[in-house]
Parts: sequence; C-alpha cells; structure tokens
Amino acid sequence: MYKKILLMVCVGSLMVLSSCSEQKVHFFNDHVIQMWAQTLQPYSVDIAFFGDSRVALGTWEEAFADSDVVNLGIGGDIIEGTIQRLPLLEALDVRYCFLAIGANNCSRDTFSAVEFRNNYTVLLHGLEELGISIYVNTIAGVTTVNSSIGAALAARMNANIIVANEIIRDLADKSAIPLIDMATVMNNADGSLKTEYSVDGIHFSDAGNQVWYDSLRPYIEAIP
Repeated sequence: MYKKILLMVCVGSLMVLSSCSEQKVHFFNDHVIQMWAQTLQPYSVDIAFFGDSRVALGTWEEAFADSDVVNLGIGGDIIEGTIQRLPLLEALDVRYCFLAIGANNCSRDTFSAVEFRNNYTVLLHGLEELGISIYVNTIAGVTTVNSSIGAALAARMNANIIVANEIIRDLADKSAIPLIDMATVMNNADGSLKTEYSVDGIHFSDAGNQVWYDSLRPYIEAIP
C-alpha cells in the first residue's frame, strides 16, 4: 500500500510540474525519473494505462476493479515524455501497457508526421525491450463545442490527429500490436470529437470515458 501511495505522489508531482512548464514532461531530469524508479521497487503491477491527461483523468482502478491496474497518465504529456518515463514501467514490473498518447504532439504548429512516426516507433521498441505486451489506442479528436479551443487550433489538431492515427494504425499492424480504434468510435466523420463524449472540447465526459472502458474491457478480461 505504501508503494502505491508513493507512486500516486510521484505521478501527481509530474502532473503539477508539467502544467508549470511550456517544455512539458520530456525535459524532466532523467536522474529524477531514475530515482523515482528505484524508490518504487519492488512494488509491481500487472497493467498500466500510459499516456496524457485523457489517461490521467480516467478512473481505471474503479472501472477494472478486478484487475491489478495503475494510472500512469500525465497531463500535458507527449510521446517524448512517455519515452523518458519508461524506467517507471520497468521499476513497476508492468506486464501489459495500454498506450494512449499523441494528442499533445498534434496540437503543435510544428507537428511533423516523420517525427511523430520516429518517436512513436522508439516508444514501442522501448516497451517491447522491457518485455511488456502493448495495446495501442488511436487518438480521438477535439471539438469547439462547449470548449475554449478556437476553430483554427481545433482544425489543425484534428487534421494532424488524422495523420497521426494512420501512423499508429500502420505501426500497430506491422508489429502485430492490438489496436483499439477509439478515433473511429468517438469521432464524427470530419474527425472532430462527438459532443456527447466531451467535457471541455479535449477531455472526455463520463459518457466518453465509459465508451473507452467498454472498448478496452474485452482486452482486459482476456489477460490471464
């Protein structure tokens, strides 16, 4: 129990610090990450939900009460940030990782499909090298309805997300990684997030989270 509380404190600290920096999580000191990883040993967990604020805001332990799960979502995280946090998964001896990352990368006006593919590939290889079974989620879009997101930003993000999802699908297919296509489930035909699944234009409502939980449930229940 102590280790689990400590893990929550560590993740909470990352969330606070990431919200205070425009450079976001990938510029955290590697030494700090390594120290946290050492502190968490030998605590272990079977299943990690790994990604950005959409993951962080999920109630995974409640949704999958019969499974040994941990929420490793960090607000503002990007692919590069999850790569840096891989030592935490190793320290926790994670066996299965449900990955949901990339929306914040797609919000950048410097978004590059080549860079996205390269970094996502590095992340997948890093997880594979740790012996972790991977499940990837495509990225749901955003909406301007009941949101502070401007039309120009939403249009850019959704266009980038469409490109990013094609990359995610391709990488998952080439590596035979199970794909949970939440973009298809949660988006409108134009790539925007369905209004009923949004609480603020970006993050998921209770209904949106429930759709996500229900989509993941068959994969969770199949884990021995």
